[in-house]
Amino acid sequence: MEVHHPHHPTHKKKWSEYILEFFMLFLAVTLGFFAENIREHIAENHKRQETLDAVARDFNKDINQLEFHRYFDQNKIKICDSIDDVITKDPKLIDQQDYYRLINSFMTFWKFNTNSRSRIESESKGYFSDKENEELAFYISKCNFYLIDFTNNAEMEQEYYMDFYNKNNLIHFVEAEIYKQAAHFPKSIIPHKIGIKPIKNEYKEDFKLYTAKIREMNEIGLYNIDSLQFYAKKVIDLINKKN
Repeated sequence: MEVHHPHHPTHKKKWSEYILEFFMLFLAVTLGFFAENIREHIAENHKRQETLDAVARDFNKDINQLEFHRYFDQNKIKICDSIDDVITKDPKLIDQQDYYRLINSFMTFWKFNTNSRSRIESESKGYFSDKENEELAFYISKCNFYLIDFTNNAEMEQEYYMDFYNKNNLIHFVEAEIYKQAAHFPKSIIPHKIGIKPIKNEYKEDFKLYTAKIREMNEIGLYNIDSLQFYAKKVIDLINKKN
């Protein structure tokens, strides 16, 4: 005995149903596309803000480091003035400990190492070239200008020191054995003793010209430090404001 099942008639879709299905599929794909774009835009904005926050933190580090260089440059100017004063005095009345301490301090310099990694990353991604960041880009360009000038000026000062050493000029102002005792790091203290090696007048004049140039470079350094800190604070305030 065979069992027969009734056949249900197949529903034939209308054109309107096909159009509706196509529209729903198109809408789902389109909404997914827009959702992905929005997600990527939010992620990019978050990354941009994180990088700019790092720029602000790095500028804060630079500001703090520049305070050390400010103190160093101010002290170097005082040392230049002190040396000019000392070498005009009677060498028989000069304390050798004070004199060699001045010479050692005069012949030192420090290199400024800026925290520029986040700025380089931001510039490479065009974060400073957007129209909405024109003011920030201006302050960054000012920081870069004074940073380059500060660095070039420091390198020039270093070249002056090396030129002084290479020409063996130091021999005209110190006694080798005493200087060997004084030239140590950490600093060693030579004993107090009144009287130093006499300096010829021609070398005194040369040294005065040399100290004048070093003084000028450190004065330029102070100007660059003021400018760098001024515009770095502008950058920090602007980034914090946008937050």
